[in-house]
Amino acid sequence: MAVAGGDETAVPRADLLAVVAGTVLALAVVFTPLGEWRGAALVVGLPFVLVAPGYGLVSALFPRAGETGPGEGDGWLSRLLLSVAGSVMAVAVVGVVLEFTVWGFRREAVVGLLAALTLISTVVAWYRRRAVTPAARAGASGSALRERTRTLVAGDGALGVLLTVLVVVVAAGGVAVVVADTTSSGATTEFYVLGENESGELVAGTYPENVTVGEEATVGIGVGTTRPAGFDGSVVASLERVSVDGEATTVTESQRLGSFDVSVASGETDVRRHTFQPEMAGDRLRLTFRLYERGSESPFRRVQIWIGVTPRA
Repeated sequence: MAVAGGDETAVPRADLLAVVAGTVLALAVVFTPLGEWRGAALVVGLPFVLVAPGYGLVSALFPRAGETGPGEGDGWLSRLLLSVAGSVMAVAVVGVVLEFTVWGFRREAVVGLLAALTLISTVVAWYRRRAVTPAARAGASGSALRERTRTLVAGDGALGVLLTVLVVVVAAGGVAVVVADTTSSGATTEFYVLGENESGELVAGTYPENVTVGEEATVGIGVGTTRPAGFDGSVVASLERVSVDGEATTVTESQRLGSFDVSVASGETDVRRHTFQPEMAGDRLRLTFRLYERGSESPFRRVQIWIGVTPRA
């Protein structure tokens, strides 16, 4: 659509600026004491999670007006519905990604990753709109955005508003299901391995790559949880020789490298050093750590790194 009341060659950006402002506000709420006030978290966080990531993605994918729905015009209703659907998908993907990180499905991690996705896609959307002829650009200027809001509140858009509200309510339930499913499957419990740097401090990304049979090596094992009941269990370490046939992985030889009990209160993290001494050699062996809940025979979490073990000289 053309920009009303201004330079027709200017890129419509009021909607994108609104998304950026909402993202910054959500970050401010989450990473400041305001996040402790449930009212602020709901008023700011829920609209952000439901709309902002998806709107940024939809705007980046469809820089032209009318691409998201039939007929002429900007297709604001189709764009908004796609935005809600895109946001639900973004939350689901973020949940899966965070499952394999040290942060877990925590509020700060979720909002931080969604905010990064939103800001990046919004910048891409602005650049893509610049490449479109002015008359065909999606988006809205400030005056057009105000006029559109008045139309929604009182006008032919009332039915569209009701449909949009219905979709948003359903999507909110979908987001809640995603969050509940992720947290119930253990996403709020983190389990990770650290290595020693040159000064002996435990840091990520410095795992031992080559050790010698009979010599000691040390790693750090971290367990953290936000579950109300905390976590009580044990960690078992093993060195494994594996063979891979297509998608099937078989352990052909294994050496137990010790175990220890771990008990972590809600909101706490326990990081401890674990020293092991390999007794079998190989160019590519799997050093695996399994986290077990008390009373369970199946691992709750598992992390692994690959190391080379050379024979004794």
